[in-house]
Amino acid sequence: MRIIDSHVHYGFWDKLFTRSAEEGFLEVLWEHCQEVGVEKVALLANPGRRGNEMLSRALEARPDFVIAMGRLELDNDPVSAVEDFYQRGFHGIKTIGVSKNYDHADYMPYYEAAAARGLRILFHTGIQGGPADYLEGGKEDAWKAPPAAGCDAEDALVMRLKKDISRERFGFSSARMQPIYLDTIAFYFPELFIIGAHLGWPDYRTACAVARWRPRLYFDISGGDVVHNHIVEGGYIGKEIAPRKLLYGSDSDHRRLKGDVARWKAAFDKMGLTADEQDQIFYRNAARIFGFEK
Repeated sequence: MRIIDSHVHYGFWDKLFTRSAEEGFLEVLWEHCQEVGVEKVALLANPGRRGNEMLSRALEARPDFVIAMGRLELDNDPVSAVEDFYQRGFHGIKTIGVSKNYDHADYMPYYEAAAARGLRILFHTGIQGGPADYLEGGKEDAWKAPPAAGCDAEDALVMRLKKDISRERFGFSSARMQPIYLDTIAFYFPELFIIGAHLGWPDYRTACAVARWRPRLYFDISGGDVVHNHIVEGGYIGKEIAPRKLLYGSDSDHRRLKGDVARWKAAFDKMGLTADEQDQIFYRNAARIFGFEK
């Protein structure tokens, strides 16, 4: 089985977004991908200038393996950043965390520039995760375990979140990143390949509906156990959204990759998806979007 993983954060998860996150990661990731059959990964740069520089180095080191997705801060970066990504040889753009709706007029020049250069855009869609899961706790990943209510650790977490949000413009919210806003972008830039992450979680039906009618709007199925369970239990694939509009993405610790692929394969088999339909999700749709197969 051949696979393109369309949603991979660049770095070890226990170090993600730190200065040492990327060190040695590419080699370890490659070994895990070889075991599973992942031929290429859409590697997402960490925030900031350094994150995009590290992505450039990864692309230079492994152009056969890396699909480079530059990190674009729509509220802070100049439109010229899109041209910079193109000149670096990046395949596309990842964006998340905005203070205005994705389809706000202020963002349209970025999308116009991406369309002109043939760059793809991966948008986070739905609720943005955080450092703790107050429903499932650490059941999926240890770092998601929330601190006990009223303890010093909870106070420290609250203060860290307060400090983090102080760097963002007022209006920053998951409400700005809902899948319906990709519909506007797809209307104005029908030539632009657009990927919504996590099938819009939890607004799956809207994500399915807009993908149904926009030729170059796709969604990935990344998001770990929660998104997996919702998609499978909701019966969306084949009923609300065609396999030709979905991409496989792990978006998890590389150590979970093998299990994640196996779980999706088992789910697809149980759904009755044909080998061709599974190949579309695991490989062919991404290959077309990123220009590896016509």
